[in-house]
Order: sequence, then C-alpha cells, then structure tokens
Amino acid sequence: MKFRNFLLSALPAAELSRLFPVMQEVSLRAGETVHEAGEPVQGVYFPSSAVLSIVTLMRDGTSVETATVGHESAVGLLSGLTGVRSSHRIFTQIPGAAVRIPATALRAAALGSPDLLDLLLCSAQASVAEAEQSAACNALHDAPSRLARWLLLTQDRTGGGGFSLTQDYMAIMVGVQRTTISAIASDLKARGLIRYTRGHVEVLDRAGLEEAACECYDAMQQCYAQLGVKPASAAR
Repeated sequence: MKFRNFLLSALPAAELSRLFPVMQEVSLRAGETVHEAGEPVQGVYFPSSAVLSIVTLMRDGTSVETATVGHESAVGLLSGLTGVRSSHRIFTQIPGAAVRIPATALRAAALGSPDLLDLLLCSAQASVAEAEQSAACNALHDAPSRLARWLLLTQDRTGGGGFSLTQDYMAIMVGVQRTTISAIASDLKARGLIRYTRGHVEVLDRAGLEEAACECYDAMQQCYAQLGVKPASAAR
C-alpha cells in the first residue's frame, strides 16, 4: 500500500498491516492545534498534504517556529514513543490531510519491531537536528535569509509552486514582527523571487530564492540524507 507520507510508505509490511486498523485519515484546518505544550501526546500525525509547525512558546506569549514537518516525517514521534508530555505547541500551518495513529498503538508496535523503532528514531533525530539548526540560524543569520529558507522548506512540503501563508505565520516562522515580514516580502517581490497576494505565496524564481536563503537550507537537506530519511525536496 502506498502513502504520500514517506514514513508510512517506508514502514515494514508486517507493521503496516498491524497498524492499518488504527490509522485514521484526518483533515487539518489552518491554525488547528494538534499538540499543546505540556499536555500528553495522544496521537502521532503523519502529514500527507498538510504542513505542521512546531513552535516554542515564551512566558510573554511570543513564539518562534523551530521546525516544520510535512510528508517526509511525522509530529509527536518522540513524545508518542516515550509517553513524555509535549514540550512544544504543534499546529497546522498549511491545511490538508494527515494520517493519525494513536500513540499507544505506535509505541507497542515499535517495542515489538527493532526495524520500525530504528526508522521512527531516525526520523525523530532528523527533526531534532532541524530544530538545532534553526536555533543556530535564528542567532546568526538575518531575517531575509531566514524567511527565504522557510519559504523553500514550505514549498518542498506542499509540493507545488504556490501555497497559502499569512504574514502572521511568516512572522512566527522567522521570529520577527509582522511589519518586518511585510518589508522583507515586499523586497522579495520586487526582486521577482516570489508573488505574494492576500496570504498566498507563489515562488517565481526558486534558484534565486535559494541564493537568498542562508546555508541552513542545504544543511538540513544533507542532514536528512545522512540519516537515511528522504529530504522534503526529494519527496516533492
């Protein structure tokens, strides 16, 4: 059986047959929270067409995105496998479909299958590496190059030239004020790299956007490849 989500497609046949009865295809709305910080993870989500955002919350209510997950991976893997409460808020950035597997069922299957556990841990490690890269990126790289990187990742995970993304979400992605995003997006438009109208982004010049992005975009693609997990751009 073929799934659009890479991890589900890579599951061992025996484990897939055991998990299939508990799989639930869900439709996720933009902004919908699937995991809340500090709460138990009840289900692990494997995006098909949706893109999910992992954000870290501060006491004053501000937040910054540390990773996004699309059809190359899943959200809630480590918390689902260990039973530890979620340390981040995870919400739907780009609406679409996903497959939900109860955390208890996935944990039981992984404990009984070393191959499945290795695959899930490898994907989880790639997500951790992305979060670590994002932390370094936020500290060292300027906002325009960070936005270019996130736009490339979002295009990879939606699989098309255009996608819906508001300036409020872009501000969370980059960790800056909305007014800063407006100025950066206007500059990218003026350079002919993107078209941005009413919350819809279309990448016009991908090569140019890659040149505008910081080194972290390529670093993440290499990280997924080294871990044996298909990078988002390869799944596009």
